[in-house]
Amino acid sequence: MNRLLFPVAFFLLVLCETQSARAQQTIFNVPSATVTPKGHVFLQNEGQFRSWTPGAFYVGTQYQAIGLGFNTELDLTVFNLSAPKSGKVVLGTGFKSCIPVLKNKWKERELKLTIGEMIPVSLESGDRVGNWTYITASGRLPKLNTRLTAGLSTGTAHIFSRAHTCFIGGYEQPVNKWFGLQGDWYSGRHSLGLFVPGFYVSFPRDYTLYCGFQIPNTQENGRTGFVVELAKVLPLRVQ
Repeated sequence: MNRLLFPVAFFLLVLCETQSARAQQTIFNVPSATVTPKGHVFLQNEGQFRSWTPGAFYVGTQYQAIGLGFNTELDLTVFNLSAPKSGKVVLGTGFKSCIPVLKNKWKERELKLTIGEMIPVSLESGDRVGNWTYITASGRLPKLNTRLTAGLSTGTAHIFSRAHTCFIGGYEQPVNKWFGLQGDWYSGRHSLGLFVPGFYVSFPRDYTLYCGFQIPNTQENGRTGFVVELAKVLPLRVQ
């Protein structure tokens, strides 16, 4: 039960803040083509849950990142805060870089190459250190302004319940300044082998709420359920 207090504590912390800038670390599960701005800290709580039986569950993920500039951020993520317990709690540290491509020729297309590395460490006994590496390419479609993302992910069982190498993809479709549609997908048979369609809503003071519904590739991958994320970016205050 104590692990269920993490999301509550995070929400209270975020609601106490008054200044922010907007960013996004993932679409839902697939790394996004944006990074935390230099001199800012990104905070996000993600809850994957199913309230009905059989198979009710909650899995929480806590994201933190610091913007370094040069299109790069440092990441710190706590995975698998679950009830009932479904695996080992893992702490991951790493980086993500989103590199603009052909920005002088096709600036409006926002073409980007995103690369990232995370080293997950089990906080419990057993296999201690793992790996997660990903690379994607993304850009916006003419007129529609839809951002499409596609790439590869490879990692160990620490985050994904089993070692994998798979395709990842996603879409982001702004409708207006405060609302948009989005979704992403991991191929394969592992715990993130899910298709998650949904939407986002932006609120005053740059809070962003993301809501989706996860659909596993197979019954072996997991269960259907909701995905809810609350995110905010805070400026670093240097005394």
